[in-house]
Amino acid sequence: MASGKSTTISLGGCRVTLLPTVKGLDRERRKVHEAMAAVRPGAVALPVSREGLRGLRAIYRGKQPEIFLSHYEQIYAMKLARYGKVVVPPPSFTEAYALASEQGLPIIAIDMNETDYANAFCDSISTPGLVFHSVRWRWLKRKRFRDAANARQFVLAWDRAVNSLKGFRNLEHRREEHMARRLLGMAKSYQNILAIIELERMDGVVRRLSSGGLAPLDEDEASSEEE
Repeated sequence: MASGKSTTISLGGCRVTLLPTVKGLDRERRKVHEAMAAVRPGAVALPVSREGLRGLRAIYRGKQPEIFLSHYEQIYAMKLARYGKVVVPPPSFTEAYALASEQGLPIIAIDMNETDYANAFCDSISTPGLVFHSVRWRWLKRKRFRDAANARQFVLAWDRAVNSLKGFRNLEHRREEHMARRLLGMAKSYQNILAIIELERMDGVVRRLSSGGLAPLDEDEASSEEE
């Protein structure tokens, strides 16, 4: 189970430090600051799509884009607030983007772009699963998560509940594989990478990077964007 601590993996001649963060929790900014200072990366990887990276850039430049939250995201934010201040977009992402930009570092989106995600969604989710998922948010709104003593435990419990359906679980596994392959692709161009990872995806990404069986996904193939 994800411990919340960073993990460093050697990929050929590249050192990749993966930092798991609680998405939305304001105090995660400090973890990002500390990791940037300790790692001194040559590039920063973020768990966002190409389109999401553009949104972070707009925010960094002072724009206030309209942000839509789904029922699930609203409930997640409401329940996470029990453990500390919650901010949208995730502070760990915006902070990493700002620090990397100020230092002139490349910022790479490692998650699926919107088209690839839509295709993966259609491949993974059945119609009955989608119908069930569309109404299950009401159950999650009532669920107490009483055993979650801290934000990390809550996030992992939330992830298990949301992805208890096989199709949605498989979709997250595909995201983990994509992010791992993108990091493998980045490792061919950089010697020292700091990757911000959603806590709940950390174990899956690390496991795939450690397996040695994945083919790298280069930037052009991933339709990603570098700042």
